[in-house]
Amino acid sequence: MSTEDDLGALSPDEPQSDPDAVMLYGSALVDRLTYISSTFSSLVMSVGRAARDNRHVLVPFVEVKFEVPTGQDDPVSKSFFSELVPLENIAFVLEDISNDLTTVCQHFSAVAAGPVKPDFKRLGETQRLLNEAKGNLEKCLADLEKIR
Repeated sequence: MSTEDDLGALSPDEPQSDPDAVMLYGSALVDRLTYISSTFSSLVMSVGRAARDNRHVLVPFVEVKFEVPTGQDDPVSKSFFSELVPLENIAFVLEDISNDLTTVCQHFSAVAAGPVKPDFKRLGETQRLLNEAKGNLEKCLADLEKIR
């Protein structure tokens, strides 16, 4: 499912031999589409001083990078987004995106109740990835609880 080939499978101009491909009608969406092929996160630490009690504290940052393929014939990726952000800001981004995703899924469920149904393979892959994210976040929370 979540491979670079799926990005090409969305193009309405070429016949697809992949039975799991989905071709869109028209190219208005495909022309605006960005496919993130990989993500990278790395912990970067610093020491700071807490203003409230003048104690030295560890300050965690996360280097975050999203990569996109440069082209169908070029397997090398390029950076779409790359920044160093505080750990709590990454947690905020995940919370904010998950909140928006909840709304999107509610809307999708309402629309999918109509006569045109979603592609069940893509829906299954989405569910699998969300379950993996849930498990990863539970592990992250457990690690943070050990620190407290």
